[in-house]
Amino acid sequence: MNDDSAFFANARLESTDLAGYRELIHSSDGGWTELYRIDRSGKFRVLKVLKPQYRGEPMYEMLLRKEFEIGYNLQHPGICEVYGYSQIPDLGNCIEMEWIDGITLSDLIQSGRLPSGLSRKIAIQLCDVLSYLHSKQVIHRDLKPSNIMITHNGRNVKLIDFGLSDTDSSSILKSPAGTASFAAPQLTNGGDVDARADIYSLGKILSLLKGSFARIARKCTKINPDDRYPDIESVSDAIRVKPWLKTVSFILVTIAAVIVWGLMNYTDNTPIPPAIPETKVQPTEISTDTTISDPSVIDELFRQATDMVNSGSNR
Repeated sequence: MNDDSAFFANARLESTDLAGYRELIHSSDGGWTELYRIDRSGKFRVLKVLKPQYRGEPMYEMLLRKEFEIGYNLQHPGICEVYGYSQIPDLGNCIEMEWIDGITLSDLIQSGRLPSGLSRKIAIQLCDVLSYLHSKQVIHRDLKPSNIMITHNGRNVKLIDFGLSDTDSSSILKSPAGTASFAAPQLTNGGDVDARADIYSLGKILSLLKGSFARIARKCTKINPDDRYPDIESVSDAIRVKPWLKTVSFILVTIAAVIVWGLMNYTDNTPIPPAIPETKVQPTEISTDTTISDPSVIDELFRQATDMVNSGSNR
C-alpha cells in the first residue's frame, strides 16, 4: 500500500514570483487611509498607509502612529494582528498587518445569509474581544459592522481598524470620534468616554443580528451610561443565557403573575352557617369581600415572585 503524500495529478503547480506584488484593496471615500495587499515571503499581508494628500501632515501621521502603537500591543485571536511599522518610498509610513480572508459583518448582514446560530456566535465572540480590549484600557470608539470581519474559514470574528481608538495612557488625539449612527451620545456630545461607549455601539450591532437580542440591545443603548450594562462581561452573561432557560424563566414569570393576580382577586365564598335557634343568637354579618388591597402585602407578593424568577434565571 502506497501512502506517500503528494500533490494530486490534476493540481496546477505554478512557480509564481510575487516579489513586489501589491494590490489596492480598500480606499474609503471619507477616510484618510488606504489598504494594500502584498506578498511577504509567501504570506499575504496588509499595508495600511495614508492617502497621498494626507502624507506628511502631522495630525494624520500621528493618527497612523497611534493606531500602530495600540494595535501592536494587542494579542488576541479575535483582533487583526499588527506586525510592524515601516516606511516605503512611494507609500510613506505604513502599518503592516494580518491579511484576513473574510467578509465584513456589514456585507454579511446585507446578504441575508446570517442565521441565528451564527449571530449568537458572533455576539459571544465580540464580547470576548471587547472584554480583552477593555482589560488593556483600550476603547475602540468606532465599533460598527464594517469594522468587524467574519472569516470564511471557521466564521470567526476579527475586529479591525483602530484608527480612532484611545487608551488611558495616550496624551494625544483625545477628541470625540466615531461613526454617528453607531456612536454613543457621550462620543458625539463630548462627554466622558469609557467602556460603556463601546457597549452602546455593541447594542446597535446586536439590534441588527438575528436572535433574541432585542432586550439586551435596548439596555446597551440607554442614553444615560449609568442605565447600561456596567461592563462587557455583564452583556456576555446576558447573551450566554441558554434558550431553554429563557423559556423556563418565561413560564415562571407567567405562573408568578397568575398566582399574584389570583391572590389579589381571591374572594372567600364559603356559605355563612345558619343561626342556632336555641340560643337565639343573630347571625353575625360577615363581608364576603376579602380581596387583598394592602399595598405592603401586594409589594411583598411581587417581591417573592421576582425572587423566584431571578433564582431560576441565574442557575
